[in-house]
Amino acid sequence: MLLPYSQLPGDVIGTMSVFCTYPLEVIRVRMAFQTRLTDKTASPIRPSFIQAARTMYHEGTSGFLSDTAHSNHLLDRFPVLKFYRGFTVTMMGMVPYAGVSFLSWGFLRSHFLPPSKTGHSNPTPIADLAIGAVSGAIAQTASYPFEVTRRRMQVGGITRPDRWLRWGETVSAIWQASGWRGFYVGLSIGYLKIIPMTAVSFAVWQSGKRLLKV
Repeated sequence: MLLPYSQLPGDVIGTMSVFCTYPLEVIRVRMAFQTRLTDKTASPIRPSFIQAARTMYHEGTSGFLSDTAHSNHLLDRFPVLKFYRGFTVTMMGMVPYAGVSFLSWGFLRSHFLPPSKTGHSNPTPIADLAIGAVSGAIAQTASYPFEVTRRRMQVGGITRPDRWLRWGETVSAIWQASGWRGFYVGLSIGYLKIIPMTAVSFAVWQSGKRLLKV
């Protein structure tokens, strides 16, 4: 008997939503990455959504010689898998990001807003924003290596269209190229996105709880 949607565990619902929307994420990354033709003398291009999706679907592997014939056969037989490069890394990266974010939020609130006889000190929106910002920065730092690995695997169709890039070889390639610093390339840009987003999210969440008195 199938469970109603409202009775499904939250993690299952989250996995289903990511699974359904992940191809859009991969196409977006490919559109941002592939901004010029292979010919360096050609003028830059701005591929459309349909063009990027069509290119990903039809990028062949039969014309490449590789020792991973099984992977080639798999991609040729199931082209839809090309839209799920890096999916496992995405699912694994959600755990440290969400866990560290809420752990940091709870710890910082307990430390800077200690409970009194009547409960927690009455926080202000500024305090919520500040604690949310720090929590987002810590979570982004902890989970960013997963982000770099995922991006590298997502653009694998351009760099290595002849094979399905695995965790081990992707991590090894990043390490050999730049060492541990390679897993934090672009972290400052990530802060510019995640810190304000997390700060506002936690502040709005707390404001809603105070408004509803929950």
